[in-house]
Amino acid sequence: MLFSGAPDTANIQAAKWFVENEPRRIQIHGVMPVFGVNGGFLVYPRVPAIKPAQVVAPCEPADDISTQVTPARFGMVQYVARVPVCMADQAIYRHPTDIVDGNVALGEIENWYGYYGRMDTATGDPVFGGLLDLVAPGRIVNMGAAPLSFPCLSRAYHLVAANNGKPTVIMSNARSLESYENLCRLNGQNLEYVPWRWYCPATGRWKDGVVPSFNGTPWVINDEMNPGVQPADRRIWFMVLGDDGGKGHTRGLTRIVPAGMERSPFILRMTNGVPDFANQTVNMT
Repeated sequence: MLFSGAPDTANIQAAKWFVENEPRRIQIHGVMPVFGVNGGFLVYPRVPAIKPAQVVAPCEPADDISTQVTPARFGMVQYVARVPVCMADQAIYRHPTDIVDGNVALGEIENWYGYYGRMDTATGDPVFGGLLDLVAPGRIVNMGAAPLSFPCLSRAYHLVAANNGKPTVIMSNARSLESYENLCRLNGQNLEYVPWRWYCPATGRWKDGVVPSFNGTPWVINDEMNPGVQPADRRIWFMVLGDDGGKGHTRGLTRIVPAGMERSPFILRMTNGVPDFANQTVNMT
């Protein structure tokens, strides 16, 4: 019995991976630090704004704010991607592409898209939420519908307190970065660049290059952020990445995963689901 296209299986080689027609750039992923956690939560002691010490006379009482310490809980969000594997394709084409590995790669991309989209989302949950759920209102510069300006960028930049007031990375979608580039051109200023390392798939090596910057801080793209046609719908994040465990203003944004999964945060589970006999498919989770 002949199948349509069956002769092609003898003389056509398929690549191992899939190609995404509309890929999104997530440059921030290359520098996100990872911290392994034993359990499902990472807890920090948190206190409100600390008042400066006061001059007092000998033996006078001092203010006690220890009762104001509260635990700040940060939990892990789990993502899942489910991809069907067609049994008919396996039977007819004898694995023209590596079906399992290919779909695993697709599932990983779906999960990263979900994770980095959540970073720019307000969920109302400070434990499992995005950056908008964590940043205090006083640390946000609301431009409304006003166009991007250097004073607003400078004000937001200097609101960063961690790392002695020096953000380590600026994150936005590509449209916001274009607005910054156009702002520089319209004001007759040269766009700043800083060194950066890129992975070259043609050579299979990391190569030195540059990315745009503001005040010497690299500006990288996360296209899963709100694309927003209007400037009021878009955000630019000035961030400090990493946590050195110090006692001062040293803590920044860190991705947490179960301990031991810092390098491989994905788990593959294969299930023999109920087949769809009309299409001869089973689900791979």
